[in-house]
Amino acid sequence: MEAVIAPIYSNVSTLEKRFNLLQDITDQVAMMNSRYDSDLEAAFQTMEGFTVEARSWDLDTMEPAILRTYMSHMSFHREIVAEIIAEARRQLIDERRDILKRLVNYHKDFSRWYVRAEKKYL
Repeated sequence: MEAVIAPIYSNVSTLEKRFNLLQDITDQVAMMNSRYDSDLEAAFQTMEGFTVEARSWDLDTMEPAILRTYMSHMSFHREIVAEIIAEARRQLIDERRDILKRLVNYHKDFSRWYVRAEKKYL
């Protein structure tokens, strides 16, 4: 008999722990707004990878409480990224301009996905 592996989103507690990772990753991306040396490329790739995976989860099978938690975290992520972009535009750190463009494109794509998901599930 094969073991059934529970999805990452099998309960609210597990989902919360998973999204704590996204918060840490997004904090690393926010370092683009400081002059400190940081590996922004790795942070950005990790963030993209996380959200690509999370967006692939089967929302149709989530329990209502888990779905609300999921959508709440994704909405919060969208708003935090918008704040990072706004701060980057205020600071205008020249050597971070390409990363800002990339983050703006990421945010546009993520926001389009979120609006579609919100219409369907909320």
